[in-house]
Parts: sequence; structure tokens; C-alpha cells
Amino acid sequence: MELMYISNIRIKGYRNLKEVYLELNRLVIFIGENNSGKSNILKALTLPFFNNEIGAINKNLGWDDLNNELKKEYFDYLKLNLDKLISGEIEKDEFQKNVPYISVRVTFKPQPSDEFYVRKWNNSLESDDGLYQIEYKYMIENSLQLLEHLKVILKDKSLEDIDTMKMNLLPIEMYKYSIIIPLNNEPVSFNDLSYFKYDSLAAERDDFSHKNTQLGSKALVSLLHNKLGNEQKIQVEASYGKFFDELKEISNLEGIFNWQETSDIDNAKDFFDQIRLLPNMPSISALLNNVKLGVGDEYLYSQGLGYRNLIYLLVMMNSLEINKEVALNILTIEEPEAHLCVSNERLLSSFINSTIERSNQVQVFVSTHSSEFLNKLELKNVTVVKEGKAFSLNTVVEEDELSYLAKKPNLDFLKFLFSKRSILVEGPSEEMLIKSYLAFQKNSLNDIEVISLHKGFKNMLEIWLKTNEGTSHRIGIIRDFDNQPNAQQAHDEYNAHDNILVTTTTEYTLEPEFVNTSSNYESLKKYFSEEHGWTEDETSTAEALSDKWRSSKTDTMLKFCQDFGTGHLKNVELPEHIDEVIKFLMNRSES
Repeated sequence: MELMYISNIRIKGYRNLKEVYLELNRLVIFIGENNSGKSNILKALTLPFFNNEIGAINKNLGWDDLNNELKKEYFDYLKLNLDKLISGEIEKDEFQKNVPYISVRVTFKPQPSDEFYVRKWNNSLESDDGLYQIEYKYMIENSLQLLEHLKVILKDKSLEDIDTMKMNLLPIEMYKYSIIIPLNNEPVSFNDLSYFKYDSLAAERDDFSHKNTQLGSKALVSLLHNKLGNEQKIQVEASYGKFFDELKEISNLEGIFNWQETSDIDNAKDFFDQIRLLPNMPSISALLNNVKLGVGDEYLYSQGLGYRNLIYLLVMMNSLEINKEVALNILTIEEPEAHLCVSNERLLSSFINSTIERSNQVQVFVSTHSSEFLNKLELKNVTVVKEGKAFSLNTVVEEDELSYLAKKPNLDFLKFLFSKRSILVEGPSEEMLIKSYLAFQKNSLNDIEVISLHKGFKNMLEIWLKTNEGTSHRIGIIRDFDNQPNAQQAHDEYNAHDNILVTTTTEYTLEPEFVNTSSNYESLKKYFSEEHGWTEDETSTAEALSDKWRSSKTDTMLKFCQDFGTGHLKNVELPEHIDEVIKFLMNRSES
């Protein structure tokens, strides 16, 4: 049975996200390079909802949360219309269109049994359509007030002055947040919104238990507080009172005040008998603040950093089904792989998937740099984030292309999509050779990723082009001719793109291409005779040497790659089709 979830989100003007529209599933995996906007999307997702932590309802943002590009457009608008602003000739509606704001609009896809929770949020013109939406807005509350403010401070100012007083020209104190129903701009009621809550497991979680002096984790205290019912809280208070009574009896605390027994003051005993020590009952949160996680008989802070993070994430996720009255629990997890070994990454990935399967009310959003959290059979859940833009993979890649990716064994999807410089090759021979060659380049740095793919380059290039449009990334394809001129022509068409270079051997495969490059034959003949014991017949001609090399085991190519650039192979040249691709990737100034 399909359950209610957020089906899409539109983000405008938040940090580096000028405008993003995403289609979502119950599990969404955000992938992208550092500083691409993944964390910003996770934060934006939570803005329309309440945090599960006690009392955490403040949704006001700040100056740095406004998109820089929109702010620049606003200040350019002020410069262009400076005279009109000062004279009061600017219309309010025209002005308001140019003032930066932040908007996060979410659309829900409920089942009939869930429509009770979203019934007031129907944004379709006809109620039967069922377009359920709410929107978080952070904007200038009164644009006329801002206009009057600008008239005052811009009087007698020049265009150059605008660049020195930006924060005064867009005063953040005039901004207010609201959560509304987009169709009619009516506010969303607190009661209706209280059915939708989120938990955030941020990447900066290293400190949550690493000091034995720290009283406790804020998230852990909040979790325990939420799990305690009213009856349990009463029992906690009663238990504390009992503890205090026993403490007084054991330590005879009240005996400290028994000086009245020997006092000469009349009625001293009657007076001081009324004095008692009473328990200073702390708040439930204060009591829980003294609770820490442990593993066995040891505190968690004594464990390794990776293990602490694993336990923390498992405990927090395991607690999601704490409130059956909530219509939807939204969980965001930043970089769950932080400090984890590969086996624990797999364990955590499995736990995330099982959490979704067993819970009827959870939607999970994960940002990651690890391929362990990407299920090749569920690539429709993957969203690519790059340079403030984002798209769901299934909106730009056809279903058959996703199936093609899923069937590729051992393909590291993240390396393929996000390596700034990558080479696709047909097999392990080319992969070993190029990696060996790059390792010998001691005088230059490179970030080239070599990926062995065998066949199917055209499909991969279509996916790569869609996900790397507008970036400075480059990709090279090194392929064998294999007596297939039509296939070569089809691949060469991709050379029309400035960021792609496809090359093909002129010979059938790599080995004869190597032998027939420049004066390589004589050096290779000597190398294979002395290092591998090949006979005169096996190396008598370039063709014979090529045939022997092609029929040899992979170990021969491995040894050749290890020896490449040294001894007899010191002056051996790379085949032109490989050398051309490497130069294309390493020379970043070339088109």
C-alpha cells in the first residue's frame, strides 16, 4: 500500500538555490560534489514543518540565507532606478517583484485515509483534483515601508554608495516568515501543522558523546522527553521524591539543623521543628540531561568515533515511530557515511531501507558521497545536485537508461557522474595501463578517474551529458576499433561536444596499436624476450608480437604496466589515441 508522502518540492531564493523543483519518493538520495547545495536542500525541506525537539518552532532566517544572485539583481535594480526611488515614482507592485524572498512549497500525495490531515490545504480550483500544498515564505512584510526607508537613506546618495550600504538597503529586520496555503494565502494553523514533524541528523554530530564531562546529547534528551507519556512523567517525579527521602535518612541531612536541642532560647525546638529540607525537583529535561548512551557497561564516549556515529544514527532512527498521531515524520540525514567503515556503511544503508519499509509514516532524505547508499535497482530515488541546481535522475534519464545503469556490474556511479576528469575504457588492460602511466607523471598533478566499462559508451555518454550540462567537467572515451567502422562513426559524433573526446584504435585492439606506434616494436621485442622469455618466432615481426601479446594472460599486461616507463620500456610511447585523451583531460585551457 502506497502511503502519504511529499511528492514534490519547489525551492526559491534559499542560499545557493535560486530555483529548484524536485519530484520526490519516500526515500530520496541526494548526491553531488562538496558545496553543491545538498545540505541547503535538506534544510529547506524542513522549513515548512515543526522540529520534533521541544519548543523548536522559530523559522526566521537571516541575511546570508537570501540567494546572492537575487540580492545582486535587487541592488542592480536600485541602481537602475535610483532617481525614481528617491522621487517616489516606483509602483509598489513593480518594486515588490524585485525584492528577494525565500519560498519553499511542498506538495503532498495522500491516500484517502490521510486526507483528513491535509483537507484544508487543497490548492486546486476544483476540490476533487486534490492538489494539497503548503508554502513557507520569508519575505518583506511591508514593501511600502521598505520603499519609504529607501527614499530616506538614498537621498543625496550616488550609485557607488549602494555597494557600501547593502544591508541597510535590504534590512533583514523587515523580513518575517509565514506558512501559508498558496491558493488563498491563508495561514496554516498550528494544529494542522502539528501532524507533520521532522528530525534532522546533521553531519556535525561528532561531539554528541565524545566528552565524559558532557551531560548529554540534545537530540537524545529530546527523544527521551518525547517518548515519556504523562503517566511516566508522574512516576519519574514520584521516584525522585522517594530517592530524596531515602537520601535524607541515609545521610541524616536534617541533623545538620539540630542545634535547637541544646539551645537556651525559649521555644527554639518548637520553631525549628517546622524547618524541613524539601526536594528541589528539577524539570524532566534537566533529569534526562544526565542520561548518556552506553554500549554494554561502557559509556559511548569511550568508543571509536565511527562506532559512536553508527550507534547514534541507529538509536535515533529506531525511535521514529514514537508518535502515532503524526501524519508524516520527515527524517533528513547528512552524510551518514561519516567516519564509518564500508561494512558499517552497508549495515546503516540496510537499516535505512528497513526503516522505510516498516514505518507507515516516515519519509527519508539522505545526502551522501558514498555509493554504498545508492541502490542500483532504485536509481529513481537518486537526485543529482550541482552548483545550486538539482534534478531527480528519473526526470532526465529514460527508464531504459536507468535499467542499463542498474545492469552495469561494479560501476561506481558517483565516480562516473562527478569525477571532474574521467576516462571510460573497454577493459582492465587499458585501465591498468593508463593508471600506471599517470602514476609515473611525478611533475604534474592530476585528478583523472579511469573507469573500465567494456561496452555501451553511447548510453553512458547520454546520461553523463544530461547530468554535467553547464559544468567544466570533461570525459574521454578510449575504445577498440574491432573492425566496426559504423560503431566508430556513431561514437565520433560525440566529439561535437567541447567536453567530450572519443578516440579509437586504428588497429583491431590495444596490443597491435602499441606495437605499431612510432619505434615501439624494437623496445617491446627486447622487453618481452628478456623479461617474459618469449621466443624469436613469437617476436620476429610486429604482427607476431601483437598476436602473442593479445593471447597472453592478464598477468602479462599487469607486469608490463608495472614496468612501463622503466628499463627497456623507458622510451616506449603511448599509442596516439590514448595520449590524445590524456592531454585533452590534463590541459584544462583547451576547448
